[in-house]
Amino acid sequence: MKRILLSAAILSSLIARGEIPAGYYDALAGKSGDELKAAVKEASHPDDHTVITYNTHTWDAFPKTDVRVIDGREVWWDMYSNKLITTENHVGLDIEHSVANSWFGGKEAKVPFTDLFHLNPSDREANGKKSDNPLGEVNEVIWENGLVKLGKPKAGTAGKATKVFEPADEYKGDFARAYFYVFTAYDTETWKTDQSMFSFDTTVRLEPWAVEMLCRWAKNDPVDTKELMRNEEIYLIQHNRNPYIDYPELVDYIWGDRKGEAFTPGEAAKAIDRPAEPVFTGKWLRGVNTYDSRWWDAELIGISHDEGELWVSVNNGDWQQYGPGVSIPAAGSHGASYSMAAYTETERDGYTLRSPIARLSLTGRDPKADDYTEARWTPVTSTDAFLPSSDLYIVRAAVNGHVMSYTGGTSSNSYQYDGGLVKSDGDDTVLLPVEAAVLRFVPSEGGKYLLEVLDPLDSSSKGYWNVMGSGNKNQLKANAGTVATVDFDADGNALISFDGGKRLQYNNQDWRFTNYSTNQGPVGLSRFTNFIDVTTGIVETPETGECVAIDGNNIILPEGWILYELNGRASSGRGLENGIYIARSASGKAVKILIAR
Repeated sequence: MKRILLSAAILSSLIARGEIPAGYYDALAGKSGDELKAAVKEASHPDDHTVITYNTHTWDAFPKTDVRVIDGREVWWDMYSNKLITTENHVGLDIEHSVANSWFGGKEAKVPFTDLFHLNPSDREANGKKSDNPLGEVNEVIWENGLVKLGKPKAGTAGKATKVFEPADEYKGDFARAYFYVFTAYDTETWKTDQSMFSFDTTVRLEPWAVEMLCRWAKNDPVDTKELMRNEEIYLIQHNRNPYIDYPELVDYIWGDRKGEAFTPGEAAKAIDRPAEPVFTGKWLRGVNTYDSRWWDAELIGISHDEGELWVSVNNGDWQQYGPGVSIPAAGSHGASYSMAAYTETERDGYTLRSPIARLSLTGRDPKADDYTEARWTPVTSTDAFLPSSDLYIVRAAVNGHVMSYTGGTSSNSYQYDGGLVKSDGDDTVLLPVEAAVLRFVPSEGGKYLLEVLDPLDSSSKGYWNVMGSGNKNQLKANAGTVATVDFDADGNALISFDGGKRLQYNNQDWRFTNYSTNQGPVGLSRFTNFIDVTTGIVETPETGECVAIDGNNIILPEGWILYELNGRASSGRGLENGIYIARSASGKAVKILIAR
């Protein structure tokens, strides 16, 4: 079963160092009200903890504080998206202030600006959507990504805010305790006035609706292993702690129902972890708790889980209890879509705890149709192996291997989106997201090419690439395109250069592909090799009733088929040298790689 775990190094560190230093919270004993809050502020060491340098040193810290292991890979623990990004780099991630830095003075307020207790690696798109909107509970969704939401708030909440940002349930307590920490430790910073979540004169004060919501979030999402680990690791870096993690009941004593009562530090918090998320067995994990699959015939979708009751939503319908599998009908049409979401729920230590939500997207795959999402794509790194007249290609970002999408390019002020993660077998790609763009390089005058963008599910044309204006925008047009040359650098990266000095590149910051005149992220080309049944690894015959045979060093094709050598020359198929050849069907669509032996 696929599990999400802390790395062994982090876990052993947590076990070895997980005790609060003796005497650290002695000053809290017997205090209440404002005196207790002042003692908690002092215990947070806002004035004398070790202040690290923002950005470079923050990214040095995150491998200790915000990493988990998924399927054997160390990935960033991003509470803002389900994107799966390995720790080899942090492309597409920001350093996000959960408490918006614009509220308290930004970089000018150096200490809170760099405090790790409210800094997290965050998906750049989600960070941009969050902006400086307050936390809240969404009633009408404006934007969501499967984990977090931005939208109009529920009636009677959010004060005068018209938009709020809502974290996932499994992280609401994390956000609440970070907010209580910041609004306690830095209560006398120069905060903005006229805000919906708080007021400020000489001291910042959370508004009643915000206090009620954050107290509820902190109570419903108890401190877990992730938070305890993070608290310990930040203590080793900054030499201060978040008291609301060590003693989560402080929330009630300072902000909630027990305000005014005297507090006595007792046993520090122990982790109360949510159940593990369900697993869609045998499906492709293309993101955190995010699965993808193709289907055609009626199928029983297996869902495994460790404990608790399993709840499933089919096609965004109501949540219902299910057994270990869900039956779905046949696809009915090529490209049809079907979706599921699942979570488990269990009782633990007096809490009703729900696992993170796992999501599965299915796409109908007609076995009679050419579907380039299940195929082998082999990297091309030199002009000798580039065969535009007979081949199809995909474009991948060198930095993270993500594929270019056919979505985008719909206006003169747009670009091609990042289609996301691919599934690979060694260097070869064997499974594409359904949004991936398939490219055909159409020969033009002077050894140049037009780039035609195709839908991988039905090979329909999305248009030809056009460089737009003086900026870095592109547009797909039906009947005209900007010509380009194709070359490769010493590292095997593709140099697709358009007239006018621009080149197809990948924006490592905003995760998109378009034409740039400045140096951005390099891209690579991979060529279609053959269709593959990803379940068995067997090369499929693309057209029913037709058979391709290999007889020694002869390849025998059905009537109307044509065999090509890798240099693009047609071949008789007789007396072949050992190697790889391309067979094109009579329809001109099906292409299959064959090996003569």
